Amino acid sequence: MHFILISKKKGFNNGQINEKLLKSSQAPSLISREVIKYENSKFLIYLYPYDHIDHEIYGYSYSLDKNEIVLINGVVNVNNNLRNPDIKEFFKFLKDTDELSGDYQLISIDKNGNGSIITPALSIRQLFSYEDENCSVISSEIKLIVDGIQKFRKKSFINHFDPDFIEDAIFNEWTPRNSPDKTIFKEIKRILPYDIKYFNEGKLVIEQKHTIPIPDWFRDKFENDRNKLFDEYYQFLLDFTETNLIHLKPNIDKISLGLTGGFDSRITASILSKISKKHQIPFECRTSGQISHPDIVIAEKVAEILKVKHIIESEVIRPNTKRYNDYLSTFYMSQGDFNSKDFIPIYKRKVLQLNVLEQLGMSGHKKDELHKIYTANRWIGRRILFQKNFFFPLFFTCYEIWFALMYAEKGETGADEMVYEILKRSNPDLLEIPFVGKSLPQTNVKPYLTVFDSKHHEKEPFLWDYDYVRKNLKPVLIKKFNNSLGIKSKIIFLLAGVNELDYFLNPKFERYITSYRKNRINLKYCINLIIKEGKSNAYPKTKTTIKMTKESLKDPFIPKMQILMDIATSANKYSFNEMERNLTFHV
Repeated sequence: MHFILISKKKGFNNGQINEKLLKSSQAPSLISREVIKYENSKFLIYLYPYDHIDHEIYGYSYSLDKNEIVLINGVVNVNNNLRNPDIKEFFKFLKDTDELSGDYQLISIDKNGNGSIITPALSIRQLFSYEDENCSVISSEIKLIVDGIQKFRKKSFINHFDPDFIEDAIFNEWTPRNSPDKTIFKEIKRILPYDIKYFNEGKLVIEQKHTIPIPDWFRDKFENDRNKLFDEYYQFLLDFTETNLIHLKPNIDKISLGLTGGFDSRITASILSKISKKHQIPFECRTSGQISHPDIVIAEKVAEILKVKHIIESEVIRPNTKRYNDYLSTFYMSQGDFNSKDFIPIYKRKVLQLNVLEQLGMSGHKKDELHKIYTANRWIGRRILFQKNFFFPLFFTCYEIWFALMYAEKGETGADEMVYEILKRSNPDLLEIPFVGKSLPQTNVKPYLTVFDSKHHEKEPFLWDYDYVRKNLKPVLIKKFNNSLGIKSKIIFLLAGVNELDYFLNPKFERYITSYRKNRINLKYCINLIIKEGKSNAYPKTKTTIKMTKESLKDPFIPKMQILMDIATSANKYSFNEMERNLTFHV
């Protein structure tokens, strides 16, 4: 489900929210069939449940009354079994000693405004917070805050954009971010899944954590009897998958897995194919790309061994952002968390009719640092949930986190051993097929081509408009220009023909002026470097289309330019609802 929970402060009134929008089943990105509104003296809540795959209904996923607010979002098992389907009974007997597994949000608030938010350390289910003088808010989606709070919508997006987040997104896309708890909107914060979260008299309290504890029993077995630990973990995978799929089977038409030539989807296929055959659940794999792409070549071999249906979605060339609305559509879907380098041309705003459990190969066993965990929550979270609500957390639970952190602690390369041990137990024949770009050290199978070959898909050129970006993002870009440079430095850059967009996009300019300030180079040499770099034609300063090649992935500017276009196309909007009027979504 999606939800927005508003904690009312003194003086709050319903005129401060967009009541008409929040009461609409189309308020979240995914359209619900109904809206559940609840209000008491302390809270105002809107829930948007979905009834495909796992039926989110009263008494099972939520219960709202004068004494208690409780909701469960996602899949949670207790002590390796299905949870109590009566949500009140589940929360009544939920104890610290219970072992929870899955990907979930458990929220409980009593009549005094005290309560808890329980999430696993690794989660794709997102939470965001916002606060002003009238209310404090938590929501499962940025869009519900932006469109639902009237005060937020009084200014266009450019006035809400956070320059630090934009700089992080441009220059620290996959490396540790300077501000992991920020979003594209400076007033909205990201609540990280591993943080401690609770309510105290209606006020949301967040205690940031900097470590994730590993249970003593897990640590002991990892260090002293790893083979037994893998046996138990593999049995957990089978039991967790089988228990939940049996429960969900009446609501599933089929399971569809995106299969590539790498590690993650192969181990997922090995588990799902086994359980699906046992319980007669239709299962298929699908792979997209050019027919010669390594993903397709290897995925065909995997599907043949598993004897599963394999659909090849052959593409001569992948679509790209050729129009401003293509960028706008990406920003609408991503809400700032992924970008047009991962352009998706088709997005339908409608309730899904087919009950297809769409699965991807997940990689929790690679998240051996906190920044990788919150990147998964930010990027994978939006990437998976922008057009489907249900997510089955296979290879994406706390067990994988514990393995990853233990490997990192021991200085070992854990992902290789994880894949080997799972495949050895589930289907050893899959170890005989090469992986794209990498070999398992436990086998003698040589890799098929390189990781670089698998990451590149031939794509159409994308639209780049230098003046458009500079104009639409000037209020944000100028802040870095003004904050980083004194009057003398600004004059140097302006005389050299370097503006705020150039300064933001090209880190060399900042390095040159820093070297001058620290007396490493003299003024004349500094000016010459700036002028030379400004005339280097490192990137187009016109409206043009840019061809995507393998080399483009390594270019210092091209990937960044496409992200800037995303942000620029949305800069003058006032709400995501307004964007819908510019786009051709099927509602």
